[in-house]
Amino acid sequence: MLSVEEATQRIVAAFKPLGSERVPLEDAIGRTMAAAARASADQPPFPSSAMDGYAVRSNDQGSRQIVGSAPAGHPFSGTLGANQAVRLFTGSQVPDGADAVLAQEDARVSGDMVEFHAEPFPGKFIRAKGLDFRAGQVLAAEGTRLSARDLALLAAGDFSHVEVRRRPVIALAATGDELSLPGRPRKPGGIVASSVYGLIPWIAQWGGLPRNLGILPDKSEAIAALAEEECDLLVTLGGASVGDHDLVRTALGAKGLALDFWKIAMRPGKPLIFGRLRDTPLLGLPGNPVSSLVCALLFLRPAIWAMLGREQKQMLRSAKLTGTLDANGERQDYLRAKSEWRDGVLWAKPLPAQDSSLLKDFSEADLLIMRRPRAAALQDGATVEILALE
Repeated sequence: MLSVEEATQRIVAAFKPLGSERVPLEDAIGRTMAAAARASADQPPFPSSAMDGYAVRSNDQGSRQIVGSAPAGHPFSGTLGANQAVRLFTGSQVPDGADAVLAQEDARVSGDMVEFHAEPFPGKFIRAKGLDFRAGQVLAAEGTRLSARDLALLAAGDFSHVEVRRRPVIALAATGDELSLPGRPRKPGGIVASSVYGLIPWIAQWGGLPRNLGILPDKSEAIAALAEEECDLLVTLGGASVGDHDLVRTALGAKGLALDFWKIAMRPGKPLIFGRLRDTPLLGLPGNPVSSLVCALLFLRPAIWAMLGREQKQMLRSAKLTGTLDANGERQDYLRAKSEWRDGVLWAKPLPAQDSSLLKDFSEADLLIMRRPRAAALQDGATVEILALE
């Protein structure tokens, strides 16, 4: 059996960044930059006032004559002379000749003359040209997943469109005669298919385009038809173990499935298939709901990020253990747990039941405690490695 780390490395190595497409800035939230976006001009493009007030020369003394007003977007056309002032507003362009701004609350106006009870100095209340960013500066690097803050910055950089990675199409197919859809009549001895409803939003959140192929019966011809699907990654749910009705490997083997591996030294989620079905990578997740979702977090997310050209970040953090844990066995364990902050310290409490079919516990957990193979027993307060679920 492969270790989780080796399996992840082999999966990530099988993917390369997809091609790019140009999209309007307003449609780019959550998309991944395919190339760096560099500023074409300084921001601000001119020295601007940080206050409502008056542009002045800092070496003048006494009262100044008001020679004009320059609201934002309407710059003063002349050059400020000795003992002169121009009325400005926040964001106004500072006129040539001025090197300071004095706030309006420090001014006393009489006719066209203004006196100040504050002393100016060069640069006072002036936002220098290029204070935010300079022409040529990278505003969003290749591989950046664009946030709302990134979009605001790119808009300030005068970008109406950006070049982003194409979203990878992830086709999902659940397998099993026992499965039925939510809200539909349940089969005798059957259960409701649930995993796919957790995977679809996760895939979208991670940057992919999920495509639900529905439920396939335990028939070789139905599963073999998956070989005709066009997608960037085919994901099956169930049928990856060694039972008589676990048909994914055998049915797709006849269609050219080249298997890379199918067992991982982990719990939950030991039976996991990875290979290539003709030209399409295939990831076969376990059928148990918690197993499939944990495996998606560990293996499907890195695969999507690899196709998007995103950095494979270290997702593990540390916390203090609430309670005790026995020594671990031969497989890497992922325990559902709840977090709690105490005096600024993160604590993780394992849930009492860890069966891989228990979705209620999984929904109540907000993190996984990761225990390496043959890890020693732990006492209350020990440091553990954790993986956030959201």
